[in-house]
Amino acid sequence: MSVLDLRDVHRDFGSGASLVRALRGLSLTVEAGEFVAVMGASGSGKTTLLNVAGGLDRPTRGEVLVADRLLTGDRAALAALRRRTVGYVFQDLNLIPALSALENVMLPRELDGVRTAQARTEAAVALADVGLADAASRFPDELSGGQRQRVAIARALVGSRALLLADEPAGALDSTTGEDIMKLLRARCDSGASCLMATHESRHAAYADRVLFLQDGTLTESPTPSAPAHTKEDA
Repeated sequence: MSVLDLRDVHRDFGSGASLVRALRGLSLTVEAGEFVAVMGASGSGKTTLLNVAGGLDRPTRGEVLVADRLLTGDRAALAALRRRTVGYVFQDLNLIPALSALENVMLPRELDGVRTAQARTEAAVALADVGLADAASRFPDELSGGQRQRVAIARALVGSRALLLADEPAGALDSTTGEDIMKLLRARCDSGASCLMATHESRHAAYADRVLFLQDGTLTESPTPSAPAHTKEDA
């Protein structure tokens, strides 16, 4: 069963002499439980691809389906689908400074109408999964860069999201913490979720089932790097 389908997707920016064709007839299917990494040079369109895949941006042409639902229609329905089905790990994290780590993780569940007590319990579990159970009451400016990254990942993992979109999820982390995060994403896919990750690190791409290379707005299959030894028990 496919969780994400991009069908002949184009995304243009600007017009005339300033026209930039970021995505050119791109097609991609991500199956349930599959971990797909997308590599490419800076400015190759990896972030644009993730934004289009999750409905944060709309293609100029083509179709995007998440869990067999076409990403179109009214904004409220699209926002609800994103909250319930898609988890994001943004490159700039987008944590809310005035909220604690726990409250940041709770927020998407509360916005979706989940009762506060349940949202709090789910958020606490998600923080424990990323090794931050003891930091729940701390605010983003009281956390290290690696801890803030893990809060962002906990927010993406909370609830039963079928699709995770991760933009350089370990890019700002030291090598040990980065490997821990990759094991966590791998374990989530092993449990049935799907992940589409943009990365420039081949050692991180090695955790994926498939590695694709984005160049000139098109995707090509890349030989999958030799993966580090990892199992569900590692995460």
